[in-house]
Amino acid sequence: MFFSTAGIETAFWIPPSVAFAVSFFTSMGGVSGAFLLLPFQMSFLGYTHPSVSATNQVFNIVAIPSGVYRYRREGRMVWPLAWVVIAGTLPGVFIGAVVRVAYLPDPKQFKLFAAGVLLYIGIKMVRDVLKKPPVTTPRPTAKKGSRRW
Repeated sequence: MFFSTAGIETAFWIPPSVAFAVSFFTSMGGVSGAFLLLPFQMSFLGYTHPSVSATNQVFNIVAIPSGVYRYRREGRMVWPLAWVVIAGTLPGVFIGAVVRVAYLPDPKQFKLFAAGVLLYIGIKMVRDVLKKPPVTTPRPTAKKGSRRW
C-alpha cells in the first residue's frame, strides 16, 4: 500500500491492524487512541510532516462520537463537565496547531516535545496510583437532643 501524499509504502494490513489494536485497548479506558497513533506514525511509518497532527485530528473526529453516544445512551454523560472540557479543548486545538506548524516543524524537536508531554503525564499517573489514600478520621456524631450537627 502506497500513500502518495506522505510518500510512505507499507503492507496493507499494518495501518488498520494498528488502528484496531489502539482503538480496542483505549476504548476500554474511555479515551481516544490518537495520542498513541502519533508516535506510531512518526517513528514506525516515518511520517514526520506537520500534517501528522491533522491525521490524528481525523482519528479523534471518527473515534469520539461513538463514545459520546454510548455515554449519553447509558445516562452517564455529565454535561457540565463536558462543556467545560470542550471550552478548554477548542482553544488548545488551535493553539496546538499553530505551535506545531510555526515552532515545531522539525520532527526531532516535535518528538522531544511530545515525549516530554507523555513523560509528564505518565509520571503523574504513576504518582497518583502509588499515592496512599488520606487517612480519614470519623466525624463526631451529635448527641440526642443536641442542636449541633
